[in-house]
Amino acid sequence: MSRAPVSLQRRLQWAASVLVVLALLLAALGLYRLFRAHAEREFDARLQRQLDDVTAALQVQTDAEGRAALGLRREPADPLFRQPASGLYWLALPASGQPLRSRSWWDSAPAFTPTPPADAPGAAPWVQTADGPRGEPLRVWLRRVQPAGWDGAVVLAVASDASALEAASRSFARGLGASLALLALLLVLASHAQVRLGLQPLRRLQGALAALRERHSPRLDGHHPAEVQPLVDEINRLLGQRQSLVDEAEAQAGNLAHALKTPLAVLGQLAQADGRDSGLGPEARALLREQLDAMERQIHRQLTRSRAAASVHSGGARAPLADVLPPLLRTLSRLHPDIDIAADEAQALPAPRITPHDLHEVLGNLLDNAARHARRRVQLSLQATDGGLALCVDDDGPGIAPEARTLALQRGARLDESHRGSGLGLAIVADLVEVYGGRFALEDGPLGGLRARLWLPLALSPAASAPPAAPPR
Repeated sequence: MSRAPVSLQRRLQWAASVLVVLALLLAALGLYRLFRAHAEREFDARLQRQLDDVTAALQVQTDAEGRAALGLRREPADPLFRQPASGLYWLALPASGQPLRSRSWWDSAPAFTPTPPADAPGAAPWVQTADGPRGEPLRVWLRRVQPAGWDGAVVLAVASDASALEAASRSFARGLGASLALLALLLVLASHAQVRLGLQPLRRLQGALAALRERHSPRLDGHHPAEVQPLVDEINRLLGQRQSLVDEAEAQAGNLAHALKTPLAVLGQLAQADGRDSGLGPEARALLREQLDAMERQIHRQLTRSRAAASVHSGGARAPLADVLPPLLRTLSRLHPDIDIAADEAQALPAPRITPHDLHEVLGNLLDNAARHARRRVQLSLQATDGGLALCVDDDGPGIAPEARTLALQRGARLDESHRGSGLGLAIVADLVEVYGGRFALEDGPLGGLRARLWLPLALSPAASAPPAAPPR
């Protein structure tokens, strides 16, 4: 089972979308980490400044009983230290005795134990976490100091509610996610549009190849990007070589057909002579005439096909019906004066892609064949449809039985020996229509006789079939 072709556009779009999403995810992670690090630095810098303030304000005082006690020369400036459960706290923990703490602790006891890192210098601050009076997460900055006049070390701590940091991080993450999601959508749409725009030259090339296949043009024309132009040039060179071979073969066929005409004419004269001049008996002369007629029919048919093929490959075949039909109808009316031969108005119809000579050959064969078998009437119907031109030739004659219609299209077949003819008319019509990419069939006609139906593709307009103008220098 053959695999379905993979769309290059879809593949590029998917790849671009995945890369955009991955790049923005990495960017989101990097930006979030940068913001979090910056927020923590700012948070810690504020706590460290407040810890420095508490350290600078710490002093040893003498109480009423003359004993040494810890105190602050001044309260820290931030009013949150004086509001109960405000989320901002300071604490002084001596090795022995009662701790000194901010009013914001209210009646709650600090629920953490200072645990300095083993490698921390004596006066260097450190950070740890704890739970606040309301159970909120605290980020605590601590420092061990030795106040003058105090027996033993004192640990100073400043703590702040870390949920604000988490809330700011979550808010930033939500805003960042929404912004990057919108940016991802815009970038994906832009990448899809870029891929479509980038592949547009390939679509134009596809259209040019379709026109080439339909024989609207003998080569690939137009201006293409530098990446595509070498392919176009190679295809045109290949087409040129192919056209040269076709032209040579057609020329050889035509030369052979013309070269056979003179020997056939001599043999024809020999077949027409009496026995004393030719040395042939009546049966031999009749057989010779029959074979000569068959050879002439084949020569005529091959010359017709060769001429039609050359016209198709030239890419400019065009036959306006208004120029071909009137003289043809006048000629047939003189040949068949007893038959009413009528045709639809052809002035407004588009021209089919066929040379005037070959259209004259096709319609002449069909109308003459219909007139020879008609009782009184032959009708030619014309209609533009399906990107082409439909032509129907109807007669009111006896028609052809369905099982005999295939035979009627064979070379040299004659179903009615009472009429003169070569038996090549319908076969030539079928050949010419096939060469020009059309369709031909025999059917039952509405007048009671035979209908010959054919369809020919439309020709390009003269402007479209002309070669493109050179770009300005």
